[in-house]
Amino acid sequence: MEDIKRRLIETLQNNRGSIARSSVKWAPDTVLEELKKERKIDVIKRGNGFTIKLLADQGTTLDDSTKKEKDQESQKGEKTQIEDILKLLNEINKKLDTLLQRNGSPNLDFDKVFDEVKNPMGVATLKDIREKMGLSKEQFYSKYASHIQSSYKLFRGGEEGIVENGVIFGIIRR
Repeated sequence: MEDIKRRLIETLQNNRGSIARSSVKWAPDTVLEELKKERKIDVIKRGNGFTIKLLADQGTTLDDSTKKEKDQESQKGEKTQIEDILKLLNEINKKLDTLLQRNGSPNLDFDKVFDEVKNPMGVATLKDIREKMGLSKEQFYSKYASHIQSSYKLFRGGEEGIVENGVIFGIIRR
């Protein structure tokens, strides 16, 4: 009997001091009546069911202001945790960027220059990208041709570009 009482009080504490009677069917009515006589709980009729409320030490129900204070404290804790996580993520992103720059990830360089050079319709010429990067034709096309073909849609035209079946593809779009 005492185990059931302790378990019920713990369940109420874990549920912010209030729980539906249907959620604690395992607690017999006799235990509820004893706890009510001891002024540890209160059973309140709500609609078609009952709500069990945990009473504070003084024998009164936990009021809304106490609940609001607890909620605000937990929200502040959650906000600080979220802020800490965001700070860590920003640090990780910065470190990742520096690592990628050190390793000279060529595809990232190309993608950044594409974003700078493209027109409002998202189209850029390979010549403009190559000139912006300051590379010779040989360096540029040997380094980026496979990336361009796998990541971008090629269009005919342009002064220079990737040649396939005698056709110059010098305009690209993501």
